[in-house]
Amino acid sequence: MDLKKLSVFLKENGIPAFRLNQVRDAVYKRFAGSWDEITALPAGLRERLRHGIFVHSVELLETQVSKKRDAIKFCFGLKDGLRIETVLLKLLADKWSLCVSTQAGCPVRCPFCATGRKGLKRNLSPDEITDQFLAAAHYLKAKGGEQKIGSVIFMGMGEPFLNYDSVAEAVRTMADPELIGLGQRHISVSTAGHVPGIRRFARDFPQCNLAVSLHAAEDALRGDLVPLNRTYPLSQLSKALKDYIFSTKRRVFVEYVLLEGVNNSRSQAARLNAWLRTVAAPKYFVVNIIPYNRTGGPYKAPTRERVQLFAGLLEAAGLEVTVRKSLGEDIAGACGQLAGK
Repeated sequence: MDLKKLSVFLKENGIPAFRLNQVRDAVYKRFAGSWDEITALPAGLRERLRHGIFVHSVELLETQVSKKRDAIKFCFGLKDGLRIETVLLKLLADKWSLCVSTQAGCPVRCPFCATGRKGLKRNLSPDEITDQFLAAAHYLKAKGGEQKIGSVIFMGMGEPFLNYDSVAEAVRTMADPELIGLGQRHISVSTAGHVPGIRRFARDFPQCNLAVSLHAAEDALRGDLVPLNRTYPLSQLSKALKDYIFSTKRRVFVEYVLLEGVNNSRSQAARLNAWLRTVAAPKYFVVNIIPYNRTGGPYKAPTRERVQLFAGLLEAAGLEVTVRKSLGEDIAGACGQLAGK
């Protein structure tokens, strides 16, 4: 919701300022999804607002629920006709995590990612990012029960740090106790290695979580898998992460999509361990291994045994490792599969 636009509308029409607080609480605390649900407002005012201001800047076009009911994918339409996707993930029994998009498409163009193959259409506004949360929370509320969104992951469509200002405003809205009120430690932002963004993020949000999509620890291979590496090679990324850890004292989550025959060899595991140690001690990293999710193209996922072998090599080197469950793969909602279809 565009609270600034609403504030101007109310002021220009001589409507008392307390109405703004009523709307804010209804939308951001009780997750109202339409003006008709905000019954504290007079019917006449609701009718006027309906024709001038949107409760949500995104329109829910389609919802898909995975067979195991541990992932829910939303396709949202934007006002200019573009589409984005957002996914609720059941990572904990009693709370959902929401994976939000920050761009329509993505300019980084990682070849194994469905979003990257679309290219960039445009950046999302702060409201378009935040309203993904509000619309998803409204969906859960409408379904009944007490389940809520406990954390947000900026890991959907797009490279967050190439839309830094909008992402920063959305993070502030989500963390603002007067609005959504998530703790900053329940907010994670993932980057493909945008060095200036990492430095700004360390200054602006030292309590939020930083994730880096690494996928390879040598420049030649990483340049193929993550084209942004050609602009910010591993030497620059290493220095930025070193400074980030020094200033925040926070751990970094290292995302590593495992591709059979590409980046899952013993030598690649050794390179990853060695590179991370040039940045900081192992205690400052959590390596999240993500077995490749099908997006078309020549890539294949390793067998479960090969995944465990790679993870075991890193663990034997003293690193903390998790193997990501591919929630929502049957609805094309898993990591790398979002395409705004």
